[in-house]
Amino acid sequence: MRAEGWERRVGRWLPKATLAGAVLILVAMGRPLRLVGNGENMVVFTWGGGVSPMALQPGLHWVPPFVSRTVTFDVKTQALTWKDNDPTAYAPRLVALSQDGQQIAAEATLQFRIVDAPKVYTQLGENYLDRIAPIVRSVILNETSGFSAQSLYSTERPLLQGQIRERVALLLKEYGIEVLDFLLRDVDFDPDFVAAIEAKTIAENQLAQKQFEIEQARQDARAIISQAEAEAGQLRAKAQALTQNPQYLEVVKAAVLGSRLETLITK
Repeated sequence: MRAEGWERRVGRWLPKATLAGAVLILVAMGRPLRLVGNGENMVVFTWGGGVSPMALQPGLHWVPPFVSRTVTFDVKTQALTWKDNDPTAYAPRLVALSQDGQQIAAEATLQFRIVDAPKVYTQLGENYLDRIAPIVRSVILNETSGFSAQSLYSTERPLLQGQIRERVALLLKEYGIEVLDFLLRDVDFDPDFVAAIEAKTIAENQLAQKQFEIEQARQDARAIISQAEAEAGQLRAKAQALTQNPQYLEVVKAAVLGSRLETLITK
């Protein structure tokens, strides 16, 4: 009798246990618990509800199983770089034309971070780098075309870098991305252009040196002329004194000949 009672009890709870186990297995297969790591945000897309406007912050979160899709975004500082022979770079260095048609090649790096992951997912998608890169490249080409090659070779490269940074920051802000910095490095020009600029610089330096020497000679000449004019003035003053006062000659003779003057006169 006891055996029969045990069998009846087992027969009653076994289907429930089986059902509960099946539910637990299905829930586990749906991965309802999602762990968001440090420096990450998770975007949740729910069928029928769309993209949640609030991203999941670091920690453990429950998401509805089977009807949800999650995408993790790195919200730490990231870099998008154009550089030759660098496997970590997005692409080789950029080539642009200056205002005067000179070809300019440069390495460039955009530093940014995602501040609105749901907006990035909605407007740019998971492969957001492939959407950002053409925007940055277009700005670089447009801004570079506003400068002459000579100005970029000499002093205005920081100005170009600043203009690119401001323009890119304004555009990417609309996509939930904050630009931290933009760096323009290792700018190369056509070798013939560089040779011409260097030759011009040498010629200008030589001209400046010659102009300095000429001005120095003029100053020296003015000093000599001033001295000569002063001496001439003294001679004119002496001549005038002689004509106006004949006794002045006797004084001069006495100063020059001394005691010999009296001797010569007496003899």
